[in-house]
Amino acid sequence: MVARLEFNDLSFKEEKENIKVDFMKNYYFYLNKNELSDIGKFSIEQNAIIFECSEKKASNKFNMLLNIGFENLIHKVRNKKTIYIHKNSGIPLIGTNEFGLIDRGTNIIEVKPLTGCNLSCIFCSVNEGINDKKDIVVEEEYLVEEFAKLAKIKKHPIEANIGPQGEPMLYPKFLELVRDLKKIPNVKVISVNTNGLFLNPKTIDELAQAGLTRINLSLHALDKKLAKELANGPYNIDQILKMIKYCEGKIDVLLAPVLIPKYNEEEIGKIVELSKTIKNKKYPTIGIQNFLNYKSGRNIVKQWSWEKFYEFLEELEKKHDVSLKVDENVFNIHKEETLPKPFKKNNIIEVEIKSESRNKREFLAAAKERCITIVSCDKKQGKIKVRLLRDKHNIYTAIPV
Repeated sequence: MVARLEFNDLSFKEEKENIKVDFMKNYYFYLNKNELSDIGKFSIEQNAIIFECSEKKASNKFNMLLNIGFENLIHKVRNKKTIYIHKNSGIPLIGTNEFGLIDRGTNIIEVKPLTGCNLSCIFCSVNEGINDKKDIVVEEEYLVEEFAKLAKIKKHPIEANIGPQGEPMLYPKFLELVRDLKKIPNVKVISVNTNGLFLNPKTIDELAQAGLTRINLSLHALDKKLAKELANGPYNIDQILKMIKYCEGKIDVLLAPVLIPKYNEEEIGKIVELSKTIKNKKYPTIGIQNFLNYKSGRNIVKQWSWEKFYEFLEELEKKHDVSLKVDENVFNIHKEETLPKPFKKNNIIEVEIKSESRNKREFLAAAKERCITIVSCDKKQGKIKVRLLRDKHNIYTAIPV
């Protein structure tokens, strides 16, 4: 008897005493040859593994090894341990700010398919890139399925904003995600927040055809040396400028620089002038952001007050003869129905721990179809009583009691 197990997202390669399993190209884990041989004599092909045994035995035993393998999943970017969240993981996609879906009470639904970034910007508000956190990746089908459920409660046309804590175009199924979100009734706009380094003509053409509406481009300096310093890594300004031009007529581009005091104040005016050359179909070409200090961010300077920030924008408007005030009507943002909050801050509830989370002594738990992040926790599995520290926007953190 021969059992041939084929996979779309797994590929196999022999490495000494192990079989290296690549998952969705950007992730990997190892399977021990001796443990595979216990199932039956085996051989591998690129996307298949063949056992000399019954199909039932091969499937059951191999799936057990796969589950163990996924517990040791590694992201190829920075070789970080990675948590894979899928439909059968028991981890809800509503309840955390780090992955899944966020509904802040409007017709914009935030989509977060992964964590991890190819850059490690010195001013990053979430300390992404070089850090000691684990990464997270979400099953694409699970993400789309849960998005569709959330979309049903919305009355206005929906914008799906793909804006994770990291670089969204690192997501191996980014194109499929855009395409599948576009198929959902009432989804009229799909936008992405990206550093732009993965953009090329082929990708732009594919994304335009798949339904991507707008690129919110994190461009913070045109000076090559400063751009590299801010990104804390290679940043090809010339390529970025070419791709902005290539997007014309295909995908709207909104430049989204962060004003970082003492670093890029002089650069913002240059970016404003660049924005005036962009020809969008619908959306503004620039939206300047104020650098803000966050507890978990890389706070390289003290943030400006909003009063000082708006004074700076007014000076730019006069100097460059342009309006920098964002007209929300252009983005069709409406207050909307949102999911009910089953819990409130300071509630003491019982949750079930499902997985470790990104930080030490931090775990992901579930209760009433919500994900609860437990901090300062020493228990690793089972049920536990916790007190909620946060409930805003259906995002929950808690501590054990």
